[in-house]
Amino acid sequence: MAVMDEFREEREALKHGTPKEKFNYFMDYYKWYVIIGVLVIAAGIYTIREVMNRKETVLYTCLLNTMKLEAADQYNADFMDSINLDRDKYQMLFDAETWIDVNSMDETTMASSQKIAAHLAAGELDIMITDTDSLTTYSYQEDFFTMEELLSPEQYEKYQPYFYYIDLETVQEWHDYISDYDNLMLEIDFDFPDPRKPEEMRNPVAVGIFMDGCDGLKESYHFKSDDVAFCVFANSSHRENALEYLDYLMQE
Repeated sequence: MAVMDEFREEREALKHGTPKEKFNYFMDYYKWYVIIGVLVIAAGIYTIREVMNRKETVLYTCLLNTMKLEAADQYNADFMDSINLDRDKYQMLFDAETWIDVNSMDETTMASSQKIAAHLAAGELDIMITDTDSLTTYSYQEDFFTMEELLSPEQYEKYQPYFYYIDLETVQEWHDYISDYDNLMLEIDFDFPDPRKPEEMRNPVAVGIFMDGCDGLKESYHFKSDDVAFCVFANSSHRENALEYLDYLMQE
């Protein structure tokens, strides 16, 4: 008997079948179509909800090699309130879960390095706040705005006593050092200038601001040392918000 003739006989018999027989027939022939259809619809609904409910990030701060303390959430919330942020539409991210040890290639360091690199490539990271030892390699990669580029004349004059400097002459020497594969296989042994002493540098430029006296920040996050600096990534897409956060931190 031809397949189509057999199919017609089954359909004719089902007209007089019980509800259970009709259901079993349906499940035998159409079960996977139904399941796939339901999954597609569910995925579509989920995607639409995610898009509709997604908040726009207006500031992303990486607090590198830092431990978040109990007061941090309220401290960050106070800043958001100070700029009248609509939290139903916008969010600020304060990442204190990124750890990097330049002399270790363990899993945490590798994952954190890749995380920062990915966010930088996507233009999502705005600010780095960390101790000066942790900041050094990023600042000597010239990842940050200079203070001349970033600050208004009024801010420049106000914050100049707190500037964090790098030496542009040392930048090239550092690039030459890390380009030598043998150096990367050993513990890093490179002499960087003191970022508080531009007078001892050959070509100093300010790329950050020391958070001296910012008690609220240091009561909210535990840093590896008291020498903590604030820098803004050169490809930040939220420069104005970064400056507002700077002013908020430095007014303490």
